[in-house]
Amino acid sequence: MKKLSLILMLMLLSFFTMEANVTSTNSSRRYPHAIELESWDKSARSVVPNPIECYLKGNDIEIRFIEHPETPVTLQIKDARGNTVYQDMGVNGQQGTFKIEISHLQSGSYELYYSDEETTLKGSFDIE
Repeated sequence: MKKLSLILMLMLLSFFTMEANVTSTNSSRRYPHAIELESWDKSARSVVPNPIECYLKGNDIEIRFIEHPETPVTLQIKDARGNTVYQDMGVNGQQGTFKIEISHLQSGSYELYYSDEETTLKGSFDIE
């Protein structure tokens, strides 16, 4: 009876570890991944908060405007070699959320650039 209990406990433990492993490998697909933004190419640093938040969600990059700019902003995505693979110069931040579809991009490292009259931001992300 003790051997049977021990075998059942070991089987139960193995199922828990398998479930934890599956959850950790699939978590990036279920939950959005934030793209961290930093000031880019500026000689003076300021304490102005980022005007946007960016999230990698499946086949899209979702850009949420925190502060709505008065003028259109420019969004760019560049690959690891510096080639521009996406550019939109007329994004109006008044809509609140803007999505960029990235399913056509190949696996690799990319950089997202945001610029308006006052701010230029850069964030990095990977497509697997």
